[in-house]
Amino acid sequence: MFELKPMLSALWRNKVSAMLIALQLALTLAIVSNATVIVKDRLTSMARPTGMDVENIIAITFMPVPKDYDMAGAVRADLDMMRSMPGVVDATVTNQIPVSGSGSASSFYLKPNAQVGDVDGNYYQTDPHFINTLGLNLIAGRNFRDDEMHVIGSNENFIGSVIIVTQQFADAAFPEGDALGKFLYHGNKDNPMEIIGIVERHLGAWPTWSLAGNVVFHPLLVEGNHKRYLVRAEPGQRDAIFKQLEDKLAERDPQRVIHLETLSENLASSYVSDNIMVKVLSAVMTMLTFIVALGIVGLTIFWINQRAKQIGIRRALGATRANISRYFLVENSLIAGTGLVLGTAGALIINQLMVSEFSQPALSLTILTVCAILLLAVSLAAALMPAMRAANISPAMATRSV
Repeated sequence: MFELKPMLSALWRNKVSAMLIALQLALTLAIVSNATVIVKDRLTSMARPTGMDVENIIAITFMPVPKDYDMAGAVRADLDMMRSMPGVVDATVTNQIPVSGSGSASSFYLKPNAQVGDVDGNYYQTDPHFINTLGLNLIAGRNFRDDEMHVIGSNENFIGSVIIVTQQFADAAFPEGDALGKFLYHGNKDNPMEIIGIVERHLGAWPTWSLAGNVVFHPLLVEGNHKRYLVRAEPGQRDAIFKQLEDKLAERDPQRVIHLETLSENLASSYVSDNIMVKVLSAVMTMLTFIVALGIVGLTIFWINQRAKQIGIRRALGATRANISRYFLVENSLIAGTGLVLGTAGALIINQLMVSEFSQPALSLTILTVCAILLLAVSLAAALMPAMRAANISPAMATRSV
């Protein structure tokens, strides 16, 4: 028992308030759907596997005080000591700490002297223990041998003959899938470097970098004014090993400044901005949806109070409570439907601008549809209580209100 014509007439008489709610819904859909795309993209990025045993790895940075410090000797002594500690799986030396937001990157080429095939990648200098220390999965080829490890001065210009790369880097350099055994060239050098191994994945130093996962490993130790270690502890032993390392390293050589941190702390720090964005956008989406719901509740109650006499007359003519509730719910659906249609167009326009100007992901039809359905459900839920209140208006009460 509801007619479309009386509804449209009533909406036309209250067109300003109805249009405001429709525009509010349209704006909410446009913002919420595009915010959902960003939140989904950030959550997907943060959930990517790192390829490492992050929870059990400790990162160490030390800087010696003496200027004539024997860096190579200190590294050998430190690694021997750490690898012999109970509860330590392995330890390695490196020029940078994974997922720390700080590292080195370089360009690699298919031909010498930077002629053909520019592929950028995160560039590690490490030793044969890095695979076991990080918990990487070697899916093709072999690890470095001890005789392939080189120690050079900080001012020496040296290019090794072998490298290990991630699968992502291998696919970027050799899309045909035959990277193992192929040669690459570093920068403008003409020394060939053979790919002797491929690890499944490793995010590198910058998890939020667009090329995170493009990683190259060299068996190289460059003597300089500081060094970094990575130590992998057995599951459940990380915190205990952390405390022991502080004491043992300082005791073995007190002529240096030592800093320890966990890899899980670095990973969390790298995603701080993404986490903040997810929380802020989620709060904005919740707030907008709540405001829309309040607006619908207020408008529906206002209209019910205006039409108390009309509702009473309809009840006297035989309209049931269900008829009255349905009338206001359908009326609300017309407003919501208009707003969601406008919001769909707005969402697509905004997303096109975001894709072209800010390289954001495209808005999928699935996300847009789900957001529209959820907002429609919120709209109906917001109108339900006032509609049920309208259904409780008796013919006698409406008559007395005249």
